Amino acid sequence: MICLTENISLEVLSLLYLLSRKYSFFKLRQSEPRNVNIDIDQNYLLNFDLNTSKILSSDTCFLIGINPRYEGSPLNLALRTRYLKGNFKVIQIGSLSNNTFSTHNISNNVKSLKSLIEGNSLFCQELVTALNPILISNSEIFKRKDSFGLTNSLKLLVKYINTYSYSKAVKQLNILNAGLNESGVNTFNVLKAIRNLDFKNSQGIYFLNNSFNTYNVKKLLNLKLLNFFQHNESTNKFLITQNHTLETKRIALLKKNFHLENQIHLPNNVLFETSGTYIDTNGKVNNMTKVVTSLNQTKSDWQITRKIFSYCKKIFYISNIFQSGKLVFNANTPHSFRNYIGFQHYATSNLNDLAFQLFKKIKKPTVKCLGFKPKRNKLFSSQLKF
Repeated sequence: MICLTENISLEVLSLLYLLSRKYSFFKLRQSEPRNVNIDIDQNYLLNFDLNTSKILSSDTCFLIGINPRYEGSPLNLALRTRYLKGNFKVIQIGSLSNNTFSTHNISNNVKSLKSLIEGNSLFCQELVTALNPILISNSEIFKRKDSFGLTNSLKLLVKYINTYSYSKAVKQLNILNAGLNESGVNTFNVLKAIRNLDFKNSQGIYFLNNSFNTYNVKKLLNLKLLNFFQHNESTNKFLITQNHTLETKRIALLKKNFHLENQIHLPNNVLFETSGTYIDTNGKVNNMTKVVTSLNQTKSDWQITRKIFSYCKKIFYISNIFQSGKLVFNANTPHSFRNYIGFQHYATSNLNDLAFQLFKKIKKPTVKCLGFKPKRNKLFSSQLKF
C-alpha cells in the first residue's frame, strides 16, 4: 500500500501509477479524503480567465472559507492591488483573518451560506448589483463529508447570480489549491483515503512524503489506542517511510498499535534539491529546476522510484492491453518513451515546452434541462474552516 501526498511531481506520480497497473498488489492511497468531481477541470481549478484584468474590472469579491494571505499569496496581492484602487468590496464567509485589506465577514457557518443561496440574506443584493463579482473558494471544502452537497450549492449560487445579475458577464466559481501539485493529483485521479482496512489487508505500508500530523492518520491512531480495532490483530508487517524528516514518535505509535515489526526509512531530497513538473492552481504546467545541490547521500523521489523499478524484472507495462481497452500503449521502442504528459496517454521522449502542446482545453458541455427534479443535497451545519 503506497500512501501519497499532493507534493510529489508528475513524473513520480505517473511512474507509481504504471507500477500499480502492472502489479495489482500495489495500491495507491492518499493521506486525507477528498471528494472531488474531476469530470471538468473547472470544478477544482481557478478559471483561466481569472487574471489581473478581470479582477480590475470587478468591484465585489466573495471569499468562501478561504484565507488567501497564506493559501495563495499571488491572489491576495492581486486583490490588495484592486482594493487600494478603491470601489472594491470583499465579502467573506469564514474565520476572522487579516488579509492585508478590510473585508465584510458574514459568519463561519454553513447556515449563512444556505440563507444566501435561498435569497434570504441582505448580501444577495450586493452580489446581484455588483459589477462582475468574483467567487473564490478553496480545496478544503473537498475534505468535508458533505462536499458534493456544498459544491452543488455553490454552483446554484453562481447560477442564480448569472440569472439575476445586472452585468452580462458570465460568473464562475474559482477553486484555489494550496498544495504544490494538488491540481496534478486531481487531474490524474481521485485516490481513496487510507483506512484501517489498508493496514489490515496489506503486507506493508509505504508512506511517500507523508506527514503523520494529518487528521486522518491521527484518527486512526486514536481509535487504535481506544481498542476500536482490537479484533484486527496481524503480524509480520513492515513500514517504509520516505521523507526528509524522521518523525520518531508517530512512527513508534504506528509500529506499536498496528504491529509493524520492520521499519525502513528512505531519506530524500528537499524541495529545492529536486527538479520536477507540477500543475499549479490555474492548470498551467510548471517545470521546477534544482537550485541547491544535496550535501548528503540522499536521493530524489524520482531516483528512488526508478530504483524500485530496477528490482522488478521483466517489466513490459507500456505494451499492456487491459480488459477495458481504454489504456493501450503501442510503442515499438518503450525505453525511449519514459514520460507521459498530462495523463492523456501520450508517450514522449522528454519533457519540454513543445510536449505540452498536446493539451486540449476542456470546454463546458451543454446539457439540456430534463423534467426531473434534482436530488436533495445534504449539508452539515458546521463551521467551514479555522
